[in-house]
Amino acid sequence: MHRMKIGLIAAVALAGLTAIFHVSITATLKESIRQNVESRVARAQRIYRDISQLSGLKLANLAAERARSADVLAVFDKADAAARQSAAYEVSEKLNQQLKQDGRKADIVAILDASGKIVGRDLNPNADVGLDLRVKYPAVGHALKGVAVKDVWTWQDRVHEIAIAPVVKADNTVVGGVLFAWVVSAVTAQSNRDLLDTEIGFFHAGKVYASSFVSSVDKSKEDVTKSQALSNLLFTGEKSAEVALQKGTPTPIMTWEIEGREFAAVAAPMPGNFADKTSGFVVLASLSEGMADVHAAGMKIVWLGLLAIVIAIGVATWTARRFIAPLDEIELGVAEVINGNIDFTFKPVGQDFEGLSNSLNVMLARLLGREEPNEEAVEEEEDGGKQKWRADAMVIAETDGSAPAATVAALAEEGEAAYYPRLFGEYLSTLQKLGQPSEGMSVLSFMAKLSLTEAGLREKWECKVVRFLLTAQGNQISFRPVKIS
Repeated sequence: MHRMKIGLIAAVALAGLTAIFHVSITATLKESIRQNVESRVARAQRIYRDISQLSGLKLANLAAERARSADVLAVFDKADAAARQSAAYEVSEKLNQQLKQDGRKADIVAILDASGKIVGRDLNPNADVGLDLRVKYPAVGHALKGVAVKDVWTWQDRVHEIAIAPVVKADNTVVGGVLFAWVVSAVTAQSNRDLLDTEIGFFHAGKVYASSFVSSVDKSKEDVTKSQALSNLLFTGEKSAEVALQKGTPTPIMTWEIEGREFAAVAAPMPGNFADKTSGFVVLASLSEGMADVHAAGMKIVWLGLLAIVIAIGVATWTARRFIAPLDEIELGVAEVINGNIDFTFKPVGQDFEGLSNSLNVMLARLLGREEPNEEAVEEEEDGGKQKWRADAMVIAETDGSAPAATVAALAEEGEAAYYPRLFGEYLSTLQKLGQPSEGMSVLSFMAKLSLTEAGLREKWECKVVRFLLTAQGNQISFRPVKIS
C-alpha cells in the first residue's frame, strides 16, 4: 500500500464523518430552534392576549374612578357654558397630572356632556369644544348609559386606546362622561417587546400602525420599512389578519420573510374592545438569528473536521517518514542482495530499525562466512576505511558460454568439491600477484557470488551447469562463464 494511502483513507473517512455529523447536528439544532421559536411566539400571543384583556379592564376602572371625583362632578354644576368649559379644561389638566404622577399620563383627557360632545379638554381650552363623539364612536353612547368601556379609535389621524366612564350624580343621573386616550405608538410596541421577548406589531382598519421594529440608523425610531412589509404580509396574499379578525381566534404559526430574515409569526384579534373589531396584534420571533447560531456551530464542526484531517495526514506523513521510508531502504538493500551484490551492507536507517539492519548484516556474514560486522565497522565503511575485497570486484565476462570441447569436458568432469576450492585458490593467488586487496574474502562469499551468477546464466542459456574459467589480462581479472549442457 502506498505510504500515503492510509492517511488519505483516514482523511476521506474523517471528511465523510464530519459531513454526516455536520448534517445531523445542524438538522437537529435547526429543528430544535424552530420549535423553540414557535413555542415562544405561541406563548407570547397568549401572554399579550391576557395582558390586553387585563389592561382594558384597568383602563375602564381607571376612567370610572376618576369620573367619581368631586372635581369632575363640580364641572357640571356650572350653569354658564363658558365657566363649564373653563372648569372642564382645568379638571382635565389636573386629572392628567395625577396620571403622570402614577406613570400613566394620557395623550388626551376630555370632559363630555350628556349628549357626547366635548365640553373641554387638556392642553388647549378651546380645542375640540363641541365635537360630537357620540355620532362617530358607539362606545361613547354606551358609556353615557352608565357603563365604563375601553375601545380603540382612530382619532386625529392617530390610533388611540380609549377609556370612557359616565359621570353620575348622586341621584344616579348621567350628566356626562370622562374620556382618556393614549396613543398606541412604536414606544408602546417596544415596551411590550421587552416584556414578551418577541417583536410585536399592532394593526387597525387594514394596516399596521405601530411595531417594535427599530431603525438601524436611529434606535429611538421605528423601522417604517419593516412595518410596511409586515402590513403587506398581514393584509395581502393569505390575508392572515382578516382571517384572525373574522374567526376571532389567533392564526396558526406562520413563517414569513422580512428583508431577507425569516420570522415565525402569529396574528390575533385585540381583545377587550367595546365596538372596534378591526384591531389586532401580531407577534414575531426571528428564526434567522437562531439559524445563524446553527451556522456558527456547523462551521465549528467543519473546522474541527478539517483540523482532524490535517492531523491525520500529518500523522500519516510522520509515520511514513519514521517507519515506511526506512523499510523502503531495507527493501532496496534486500533487492541488491537478490541481484547478486552479496557485499551489500545494510546501513542504520533510524532508531526503530537499527537492530533489524544489524541483524540482516550478521545474517549475511554468517551465510557467506565472513566476519560479522558491527556498527563501528559499518560507520568506518561509510567513511571510507581500509580497502577490503568486495564480491562486486569479481568481473563476469560477457560471452555466449562457448568453449573448446576439451575444456567443457574437463569442467564437466570436475566435481564441485574440487572445482570451487581450485577456482578460489587461483583467484586468491592472482589477486595477491597483482597486488589487489584480498582481505575479507572467504570461500563462502566467493562461492555465493558465483552461485548467484550461475543461477542467472542457467536460466538464460537453458543449460544444466555453468562453470567459470579465470582469466587475467594485465590488472584485469575476470571469470569467463562456460555452459555445460
